[in-house]
Amino acid sequence: MSEGKRFLDKCTSTDVERNPWPHQIIENTLSENVFLKLKNQCEEKLKDKTDKLIHILPHQYKEYGIDFYDETLDICENLLENVKDLCKQYPTVRQYPNLGVNAHISITPPLPYKFYIHQEGLEKIWSSVTYVTPDVNVGTKMYTAQNEDAFVKEAHWQPNSTFIFCGEQNKTWHSYESNQNTNRITFNLFIMKWRKKCFYPTQ
Repeated sequence: MSEGKRFLDKCTSTDVERNPWPHQIIENTLSENVFLKLKNQCEEKLKDKTDKLIHILPHQYKEYGIDFYDETLDICENLLENVKDLCKQYPTVRQYPNLGVNAHISITPPLPYKFYIHQEGLEKIWSSVTYVTPDVNVGTKMYTAQNEDAFVKEAHWQPNSTFIFCGEQNKTWHSYESNQNTNRITFNLFIMKWRKKCFYPTQ
């Protein structure tokens, strides 16, 4: 089974949790050898501490020493060909005639960095965050409103687990942060209204 088909199968076979809003948490998302390759490369090549949020796009992987382009393309192809199946468990899904996939490796600075409580941009219909490294950190925090008092729970940080949801306006409030003295690295995918910044497809 290709990495893209495995990723798709994991997404479509995992039940949606409803509290505080619909989301999925997938374990062992990538095959072990592929994940360890990505994790080891990130720990070796992206270990220099950053003081700002960095998104490494697939066409930039090589300049950072990351060999993950083919796997990213395979995953994006499988996701975009099966949007209906990916979203069928979600009660509300944004609709656009032309869709694309934005993909990047995200580097979050070490503590005390925190990204504010926010909701997904209106152009995004499906979002996934795969936790890569370090072994211990903060996952994704979920809220019912845009304030700290509305915190409900956290999607636990576990390397090679994935947090997924379909953005809903004024509902899917979330944030993330780092509680370690190292970079927090994730592999992020967004199915969205097509625009030039989309990795796949190119038009």
